[in-house]
Amino acid sequence: MAAWKPVADRLSVGQRRTGARRRAYVDYRDRISVATWLIVFGLGLSLIIDLPTLVLNLRAFRTPLSIALNETILAAVVLAALAAAGAESVISVHPRLRGRGGGRRTWATWALPMALTIIATLLLPAAETRQLQVVGLLVTGATLALTFFFLYATVEPGRSGFRRSRLVLDAMAYGAALILFVFVYQTRTRSLLSGPLIAGTAVLLAVEILRTTTRRQGVVWSYGLIIGLVLGEVTWALNYWKLLPSLTGGLVLLLIFYLFAGLAQQGVRGRLTRRVIIEFAVFALMALILIALVGPGFQQATSF
Repeated sequence: MAAWKPVADRLSVGQRRTGARRRAYVDYRDRISVATWLIVFGLGLSLIIDLPTLVLNLRAFRTPLSIALNETILAAVVLAALAAAGAESVISVHPRLRGRGGGRRTWATWALPMALTIIATLLLPAAETRQLQVVGLLVTGATLALTFFFLYATVEPGRSGFRRSRLVLDAMAYGAALILFVFVYQTRTRSLLSGPLIAGTAVLLAVEILRTTTRRQGVVWSYGLIIGLVLGEVTWALNYWKLLPSLTGGLVLLLIFYLFAGLAQQGVRGRLTRRVIIEFAVFALMALILIALVGPGFQQATSF
C-alpha cells in the first residue's frame, strides 16, 4: 500500500489540475453572462428610475455655464465602473494570468467595455419608444458579451483566434467612436461639456486599440491620453462650425481619431518612418476630399 500511495497522490494532483482547468474554462463564460446581464439590468433601471437633477451653475471664460448632473450621467459613471469590474472578472480567470499569480496588469482591458457602456447610457434615453429601448438593450447586451469574449481571446498573443479577435475589437472601437462623435456633435452642447466627453471616451477607445501593441501599459495610456486631448481640441474647434452637419462632423472626428491611433500604433512598434508618415498623410488627404465631395451638407457649410 505504501508503494502505491505516491502514484495515487500524483493521480489526485493531476485530477485536481484537470478539474481546475475545466472550472476556469467554464468560469469565464459564466462570468461573461453574469457581467453582461448585470450591466443590461442597470441600463434598464436607468431608463425607468427618475432621480432629481442637480444643476451646477459656473462661470467659465467669463460666460455662465450650467452643468446638469442627471440620472444619465450618474448611470454612466456607475455602469462604467460595473463594466470595468466585469472585464476584470472575466480576464482574471485566464489560465495565463492565473499561472502567473495575477501579477500581470489587466486594467487596460477595462477600456472598451467602459466606453461601450457609456455610449449605450447616452444613446438609450434618446430612443423614441420603449420598444426601441428594449431593442437597444438587447443589442447592447450582445455587443458587451462579444466584447468580453474577444477580450478574453486576446489575453495571450499568438494563440489561435487572436488576430480575428483583435480585428473584431478594432472594428468595435472605431464603430463606437463614430457613433459617439456623431451623437455628441449632433447635440451641439457647449465645448466645455462635449469636448471632455469625447476626449475621455476617445482615451478609452484608443487604449483598447493600442493595448496589444506593447506590454508597457504606461506607454499605451500615455498615447491614449494624447489622442483624447487632440480629439477634445478638435471638437472644441468644430463646435464653432455651426453649419457643419452632425454626420460629416462625426466623420471628420473619426478620420482624425483613426490617423492618430494608427500613427501611435506604428510609433509603439518602432515602425514610424518617413514612408509611413507619407502614407498616412496621403490617406488623410484622400479621405478628407471624399468627405468634402460626398459628405452631407459639407459644401453648403463651406459656402459663404
